[in-house]
Amino acid sequence: MFFDIFKKKDKKPVWPEEAQYKFHDFVYFRYKGEISFGYVWEAKMDEEGNVIYTIQIGGECPTFIYNNKEEQIVGKVQ
Repeated sequence: MFFDIFKKKDKKPVWPEEAQYKFHDFVYFRYKGEISFGYVWEAKMDEEGNVIYTIQIGGECPTFIYNNKEEQIVGKVQ
C-alpha cells in the first residue's frame, strides 16, 4: 500500500474535440510556400481558440513542424 504512492500514473493526451484531423493522419500541408506531407503528431488549442497541429515529416530521421494552423493543412493523403 505504501508503494502505491510512487507508481507513475499514465497521462492520456488531451486532444481537442474541434480538431478535424486525428493522431497519425497522413496530411498535405503548406510549409515555406510549398506543399509537403507528414503525419499529425499532436493537436492543441492556442490563445485565440484555434486548433494548431504538430506535424512529423521524414522517416528515419524525423523532424517536427510546430504550430501549424488548420488553415495551412490542405487535406488527407488518400
